[in-house]
Amino acid sequence: MRTTFDNLRGALIAAAALAGALLAGPAAAQKPVRGLIPRAQKPVVMDGKLDEWAGTFSTPVNFGHADWSDRAAVWHYLWDDQNLYIGLECLDTTLFNADPGPLYNGDGVEFYLDVREPDKLGTPYGPGTLHMFYSAASNGQIKPRLQIRGGVPGLAGLTTQGMEAAAQKTAAGYTLEFRLPWSKFPGFKPSAGREIGIDCELCSSDGGPRSDRCWVYSGVPAVASPEAFGRVRLVDTWDPADAAAYSEVLFPSFMARSTPLGEPATLFVGVSPALRPLVRRMEVSSGGRKIPAPFTLMKRFGPGWTRAQACLVGFTAPEHAALEVRLLGEGDKVLGTRSIALK
Repeated sequence: MRTTFDNLRGALIAAAALAGALLAGPAAAQKPVRGLIPRAQKPVVMDGKLDEWAGTFSTPVNFGHADWSDRAAVWHYLWDDQNLYIGLECLDTTLFNADPGPLYNGDGVEFYLDVREPDKLGTPYGPGTLHMFYSAASNGQIKPRLQIRGGVPGLAGLTTQGMEAAAQKTAAGYTLEFRLPWSKFPGFKPSAGREIGIDCELCSSDGGPRSDRCWVYSGVPAVASPEAFGRVRLVDTWDPADAAAYSEVLFPSFMARSTPLGEPATLFVGVSPALRPLVRRMEVSSGGRKIPAPFTLMKRFGPGWTRAQACLVGFTAPEHAALEVRLLGEGDKVLGTRSIALK
């Protein structure tokens, strides 16, 4: 009887595994779209200046960082029939990336991409995926470099040939453009409506090795698997007034806590430059009670960027689970919503 039971149990496990495998494809295809990449409205000139990036989808990061003058940045995304373009504006008082040396270990970018068919998106690294590094700097000078991540069988054969990066020093940091030809992925044809996996990681240093990492869509798990990448859609155009569906990346949050108690002290919410002309104010509630307007404000900083911030002292309680946030425009039109965990 034991042998019969074991055989039956094995058959049930195998059947369950098969069912899981059959469901994995459709489940992967149903992941929510968390961002957009609009078509470029004019040819992108690779000069590092970001002059042709009108209509871009822009995601801010590190707007609430304690060292924002060395960390705050905005990512921009465009595409055309030939290329994918990634733009970066970064505040950085000491730009540095050791040359020679691994490009990830200083100021620079780790870039992740998955352009496989929808039912394959998020599966292990293989043909149609990319993990690479690029930087605006060689030592302390503006001299962009690119490098494919080594040691990953699924990336074998990929080279940086045809890719291009260009950068410019600015008064408060640098700007960086990256161009990736779609031809690096034979069989992929870009089109409006096509969904791909992507993430952009900002690596920061302070004149030496990497000291900080920040992702737009994921985190460290992206290094191990494309499953962590954000699902984004190629589109012809997008309307910032319809941004609420992408609030997580257009209005990223950062909470500062008091020391030594660790209680919530200040909430910072980044405002995408694409939304800055539309956002009038932020509304924050804790435990169902709205924080009075005088304790929230919009603050301009950096190269014309904006963040919203709210004083939380005295307005949260241990039993409160989350802050409910709304970014409001003219006539209190809801442009973005966030539910931000307090614990």
